[in-house]
Amino acid sequence: MRLSTFQFYQNNLNNITGKSGQASQQLDKLSSGVRVQTAADDPIAAHGILGYKQELNSIARYQNNISLAENRLRREEGLLTSAEHLGQQAKELMLRANSGAVTTQDKAALAADLDSRIDELLDLANSRDEFGQYIFGGFQTDKLPFVRDADGSVRYQGSGGQRELAIGDNVKVGLNHDGRLVFGQVPNPKGEVTLDYSGLQGGVREQTLLVSRATVSEAAGFNDDAQPYTLTFRENADMMEVTVTDKDGNALQDENGDPLLTQPYQPGQSINAGGITMTLTGEAKAEDVITLNVNEDDIDGRGTLGVFDSLNRALGWLQQEGNTAGDQSELADILAEMDAMGSHFTRVRADTGIRLQRLDNQSAHHADMSLTIDKVRSGMEDLDYAQAIGELNQTMVALQASQSAFGKLQGMSLFNYI
Repeated sequence: MRLSTFQFYQNNLNNITGKSGQASQQLDKLSSGVRVQTAADDPIAAHGILGYKQELNSIARYQNNISLAENRLRREEGLLTSAEHLGQQAKELMLRANSGAVTTQDKAALAADLDSRIDELLDLANSRDEFGQYIFGGFQTDKLPFVRDADGSVRYQGSGGQRELAIGDNVKVGLNHDGRLVFGQVPNPKGEVTLDYSGLQGGVREQTLLVSRATVSEAAGFNDDAQPYTLTFRENADMMEVTVTDKDGNALQDENGDPLLTQPYQPGQSINAGGITMTLTGEAKAEDVITLNVNEDDIDGRGTLGVFDSLNRALGWLQQEGNTAGDQSELADILAEMDAMGSHFTRVRADTGIRLQRLDNQSAHHADMSLTIDKVRSGMEDLDYAQAIGELNQTMVALQASQSAFGKLQGMSLFNYI
């Protein structure tokens, strides 16, 4: 086979060029520390590396979401803590007012102080996050959630439900508690009723007469059209008796469907009448009357009250004159509602803490997964420097040999031997 001079030169140049390119690629990998720079370097490894990088990017996004959720929940936790403190301060004002030495002027000053606390709590309920969104507005993040009307009542105009954020594959966490839940669904310590003690006789008593608890125990036996129910106390032969009637004065039925007749009153006793089970405590006097209403929304057993409604009830108590037996019973109910309010804030804050703990756990899980995945990716993608330097040295030796041989061969001619 005859080789032309052109083919001889071309083959050697191709060989030198190929070795030079190979050396250049090896130097580039050494400088970058990356073994698989393109899919052509290792197609199988490149496919695996791409999948691992996508998973690492997903973890990074989830970690950013966790940071965002943590900031918002920390903000809400602080607001709930402040709400607890305001509720406690309101209760302390009411306890200070529960004294025979408190004058009308003192009560007016305490009422002004409580009104200021209500405004503070309203401002807290209308707080925004770092993005200017209302925290307690539910899904209505751009609309003022709570509005106080001219009569002092507070309306919620946000929405129910909570916003959620993904913090992992198929894992979400709530970013907030809506205002209806936080400020409008305090478990009613009395159960499912509202009570009117204005019919109690005389002044302060040693033991305040109260309906300590009342619930709809038999929905079928409850008749909303028969409300309000009335408890009337009468004295008979040195014994206090109580009757329970509907709005027309008719006796209610007991759990057996029989008319509930007048019965002796014993503090702490339970009475089942008209589908309601109620417990009475305290000192009763002749001709005492307690009126009882079941809220329509509470017939199913929810029994909740609003924070601002309770505080406005307390404000109204401070603004009225006198200190009757009915006032004392109402104050006892108000204090019970404030205790329930504080416990409710604590429960919501505890739920916020649980979510924060879940964020910590998920963040730790992501950190572990990221470390594991990155280690596997590094083993597939990163360069083994010892091996790479050895391969580069071999390539450089081969390149130098090719260049030297080509230099010698291109100078050879038959005329040198003639």
